[in-house]
Amino acid sequence: MKFNKYWLIARRLQTEQLQRLNLSDLDFSEKSMFQLDLGRRGSTFFLGYYSEEGIKLALQKYGVYKKLKQRGFHHVLTVVDTSDPYRHKITMYDKQQHQDNIIIELVLRKDFFTVNLPYAYPLNGKTHLGLTIDWLCVQNLLGTFDKHRPQLPGQKFPGLGFSSVVVELLMIICWRLNLAGLINVPEFYHNAVFYSKIFYYMDPDDQAKFLAIKRTFNDYPLEKVSWGIDWGCVTEMNNNQPFHWFVKQQVVALEKNLKEMFKSKEYLNYVSDKAKSYQFIFDEEKYKELRNKKFIQKVERRK
Repeated sequence: MKFNKYWLIARRLQTEQLQRLNLSDLDFSEKSMFQLDLGRRGSTFFLGYYSEEGIKLALQKYGVYKKLKQRGFHHVLTVVDTSDPYRHKITMYDKQQHQDNIIIELVLRKDFFTVNLPYAYPLNGKTHLGLTIDWLCVQNLLGTFDKHRPQLPGQKFPGLGFSSVVVELLMIICWRLNLAGLINVPEFYHNAVFYSKIFYYMDPDDQAKFLAIKRTFNDYPLEKVSWGIDWGCVTEMNNNQPFHWFVKQQVVALEKNLKEMFKSKEYLNYVSDKAKSYQFIFDEEKYKELRNKKFIQKVERRK
């Protein structure tokens, strides 16, 4: 197996390095001991494994701070929140801890998922433990939208240009924690397109519908299709109703049997056959009308 630089770095990082603690991470005061709520207590370790110091060391080793500095962020503050026992968060701020200064924010949780394919398959009914991305925001606070980097649904700022690096680092976390796969739930069409380079929808019916949309509008600019779906400009011909984006699980498998499932003839043939049953059309007039309306509203807000 060929490893890129991130995986080579990961293999050199030792558990002791990733779990090292500062004294400030520990609170043994008498007050804290008596006020401790064992039922709601969070963990010192991120995902039960990484210390805050270990996370910062890993980010430095993987070159994340260097990449941010190259984009103009010279004073990055990294905050790790493990107060929720189920959902852990990493937030990277520009200069100070404020909602308007968020560069990268990531919320993760371990979660079980069960294989339930609509055809006979050996893995049906089997449950796996994976890592779910509940929230991922990677944005360039210093960037501006233009014709080469147009605004997409859900965006306040352009991306930083290394979301793929973030995903790869999350796959490394899965590998280190011996998790079966990385799970994502794309909120918008363009998110699904980005992730689809390595992710598959757990439900082959969802994968088929996604590929049918992608195939139908293959010659359209990505931002046009994503906004068109968001604005109700795409009609699903099967029911002659506006197509509403489906928020479902995409998975990149690390466990061998899961990898084989997504590459299997059964999965691929089912998806291919099912995709042929979906048809979509784009309402150009509605799109132009809404685009012009949004543009006018944007101009008026600037006045």
